[in-house]
Amino acid sequence: MRDERTFGQRLRETRIKAGFSQSDLEEISGIPKARLSRYENGHVAPSIQTLERLARALTVSEASLLGDGRALMEEFFNVLTARGVRIQTSEQAMALGNAVADTARALGMVDESAIKPASAASADSADALV
Repeated sequence: MRDERTFGQRLRETRIKAGFSQSDLEEISGIPKARLSRYENGHVAPSIQTLERLARALTVSEASLLGDGRALMEEFFNVLTARGVRIQTSEQAMALGNAVADTARALGMVDESAIKPASAASADSADALV
């Protein structure tokens, strides 16, 4: 699922959510307020280095500012980490993923039509190993 907002909209919303004015963000990031305004209004896009500075100043990921779906996974992982969950092996990751999927199904959050049959999933896994 892709975020349909523009970069500028996400930047403005993130800045406001953090409680910063453009002047505050300028002070924290070192990026001039006039340029911040141009980003937020969609007149220009930041360089990769500037994107990194903005994300660091706002304490968010670059993916969240770009609207990348990986931001959701980062948020999920951050919650787990903040609650002391440590995943050290792929077996633990799979067990946790299955437990979360079972909970999501119980809460009605699973799109059953998107689930591959077990034989197709096994074939995909086997193909990936070849």
